[in-house]
Amino acid sequence: MGIGRMVSKDPGPEAVRKSAGHCGPNLVGLILAAGYSSRMGAFKPLLTIGDVTALERISATLKGVGVHRIIGVTGYQRELLAPVLEAEGIEEAYNPDFDKGMFTSIQAGIRKALSEAPAAAVGLKTRPDGFFLMLVDCPLVPSWVLEQLLKKHEEEPEAFLVPCFRGKKGHPLFIPGSYAEEILAYGGEGGLKAITSRHEDRLIRLETGTEAVVLDMDTPEGYEEILEYYGRQKDRNGNPETGLSGGTDPPWKEALSGKRLFLIRHGEIRQHKEKIFLGQTDIPLSDRGREQARQAAAELDRLGVGTGRIYTSDLSRAYETAETISRTMIADPISGEEAEAQREVIPLKLFREMSLGEWDGRYISEIRELYPEEYRKRGEQLLTYKFGNDSENFYDLKYRAMKGLQSVLRQEREAGDGCRDIVIVSHSGVINVILSELQQKELSEQIGKRIPNGGMVLIDYSN
Repeated sequence: MGIGRMVSKDPGPEAVRKSAGHCGPNLVGLILAAGYSSRMGAFKPLLTIGDVTALERISATLKGVGVHRIIGVTGYQRELLAPVLEAEGIEEAYNPDFDKGMFTSIQAGIRKALSEAPAAAVGLKTRPDGFFLMLVDCPLVPSWVLEQLLKKHEEEPEAFLVPCFRGKKGHPLFIPGSYAEEILAYGGEGGLKAITSRHEDRLIRLETGTEAVVLDMDTPEGYEEILEYYGRQKDRNGNPETGLSGGTDPPWKEALSGKRLFLIRHGEIRQHKEKIFLGQTDIPLSDRGREQARQAAAELDRLGVGTGRIYTSDLSRAYETAETISRTMIADPISGEEAEAQREVIPLKLFREMSLGEWDGRYISEIRELYPEEYRKRGEQLLTYKFGNDSENFYDLKYRAMKGLQSVLRQEREAGDGCRDIVIVSHSGVINVILSELQQKELSEQIGKRIPNGGMVLIDYSN
């Protein structure tokens, strides 16, 4: 068994099971609801989706697979949660150190689960066999996802299990009970990720096919997206609790029909004395890069591109490329004659290159020397590897970039001017992950494809 091993699963429209066939009082649901909700601007546990709060919805999900012992970890504004906890039969684990990070809340919940047995468990096995780690930020995970984790737990009782959507890791994490003491004893940096990294050969990524496992409401925009997703599920199948279960065309397919999509890599950047890890470090174009942008504009003119907009990453190297193209193109998007005004340049953060966290912008030789073991792991686990909590892997990048494409398609639809062409200026990583999705290629097959600076990929959906 290797880290990041993918277990494919076509979920289908399964009914939510109510019995406790797979689990009893020895499985515990931990709901983390202790944080400040500062980025959200409202108290997340009590935000409503449909007609119930996030906390109540997650409680129902756990009960839907027979998890009868649920512990809610509280901290900030705990008094507001007391009535909901009591009504739902959720035990409280108060974390006085909630402002020190999520890991302290995980420890508080596990500590309570080990130290206090509920009255209903008298005479039964009370030591948990495992924990569902549920974040109040992620309230739409359907019960059938937990069912799949439980089935896999039966096969792999010592494995950490994480549900995924198109390779991107989501929630909840299933933690085997055998790791409880190790988690409680750990006091170093990195939190739970440091624990799972110790046992990387025991982490299984379970593909679910439902976006619900990766949607979170850490920000107002995330909350709006969750509400929209919930409504879309309800409209589509009448039962938003079952989750979208596949079998439908990708959301981009119809929107691209009849159009041409141009994906352009930014021009060459100012050079360093040696190679760096270049992700979201912001570096401007070189003179050669600006010339490559002008050449890209000439190629768009030659192909008769018709659009009044150019979408781009907001990083300097891409934005400057897009602006140069906009100023240089001569063809009017409608008549084909010389344009009197340049095209609108629309920056989107979603089209930024992959974030490399602490390694971003540093010399590769330096990283190889300082982190030899991590550098080796990156080479062996290129699709899934991340260093630190602020970095991304290729699955994260793909999910984000496709969100960007969907945003572009929505803006094109709202523009309503009938432009048949879409132009996006971005980075090689972004372009390759978009191509892997649009062409239905394995990510491992696509990411090694070289796209030169100023290079262009055309995907023609006009026929």
